[in-house]
Amino acid sequence: MQGATAQGPKTSAGGVRTMTCNEVQLLLNEFVDGDLTIDQQHQMEDHLKGCSRCEREVIAYRSLLAKSAALPKTVAPPIDLWTGIESRLGRQDVIAGNFVQEAGTTKDEPSLTERIPPRNDRRESSQRLKWMKWSFAAAAVLVIGIGSFWLASQSSKPSWQVARLDGTPTIGADPLASAGRLRVGESLETDAISRARLDVGVIGQVEIEPNSRLRLLQAETTDHRLALDRGTIHAKIWAPPRLFFVVTPSATAIDLGCEYTLAVDEKGASVLQVTSGWVALEFAGRESIVPAGAMCVTRAGYGPGTPYLEDATERFRAALERFDFESGGSEELGTVLSEARNMDSITLWHLMMRVGSADRARVYDRLAAVVPPPKSVTRDGVLKGDPGMLEAWQKHLNLGGKRWWQFWF
Repeated sequence: MQGATAQGPKTSAGGVRTMTCNEVQLLLNEFVDGDLTIDQQHQMEDHLKGCSRCEREVIAYRSLLAKSAALPKTVAPPIDLWTGIESRLGRQDVIAGNFVQEAGTTKDEPSLTERIPPRNDRRESSQRLKWMKWSFAAAAVLVIGIGSFWLASQSSKPSWQVARLDGTPTIGADPLASAGRLRVGESLETDAISRARLDVGVIGQVEIEPNSRLRLLQAETTDHRLALDRGTIHAKIWAPPRLFFVVTPSATAIDLGCEYTLAVDEKGASVLQVTSGWVALEFAGRESIVPAGAMCVTRAGYGPGTPYLEDATERFRAALERFDFESGGSEELGTVLSEARNMDSITLWHLMMRVGSADRARVYDRLAAVVPPPKSVTRDGVLKGDPGMLEAWQKHLNLGGKRWWQFWF
């Protein structure tokens, strides 16, 4: 009787078949592309929950595809391509006659004139060499073109895989029974009891909560773009920064390598809560950079407000919202400054860039009190917008390396 092997079928505690490591390897490409059936998807996910080795391979493969997404779609061969090939081939002599001799025999070396082929032979040899030269060049161009096309086609697809999690989500007017694909220009909606999961090409996933509506705007290798008209999504992206965008009525959320929740109400206002990494919120030249553990509110027609930590005091948050969106003046700013803790530096930093020159010194003094700047940074230099000092203090505050303050002075 044949015994079971490590590669044979397995079943879960409930009697449901799960995949083996070999099957995961065979279906890895289809899994990250979202081309599995819903049953295969569940079997794959069950296996990955209990197999750290396969999970690491999936993460590594997704990371490779995400990095390849940033490569150019076409690559033109260098103009000196043939020169490099020719130099590697070395000198090729055109030789006539049999140079394989039996052991112990010798053959006189031909004279110089005997080595030179007749004119017609030289012309034919030259033509053959020219033909070989262009054949090699054409083959090299073909290989580069095919490789570039394959890489681009594997990195992204014109539609994204959608899986039903609860209820009956719809794509357009069509109900989603188990799984389907969302194409550019189409909308995905959930009602009060529906949830869905959307694969963002090969660079991440988005879970759509009940009472939500989103649209797929772009599905390109360097531009993965959704529009969230209303509702709530949870996004998890493992790609390089600025490949995934979510457009809302009041701001565009730009992934900087992160995990976050974004909610949009019926008036177009939104709330962003970042779990890991960083997210940029942009609208009409106004930008907020929101790190992990922080939140930011946006309003239609205004854009993003000032980011703040999740555990900020209620008095601090209320005064900040009035200052951002209700033309709050010196009194509201004073409340924010008095309530600020040393961990509220992200809020004070943004405020220092946004307030007028009359209030900038007040914000600087409070920020310097809770988190003193490096010795190379002076009060006068910061108030004048010295780029070197601002960058040094930004790094000291661990607020990321992007110089997103440079247009605010």
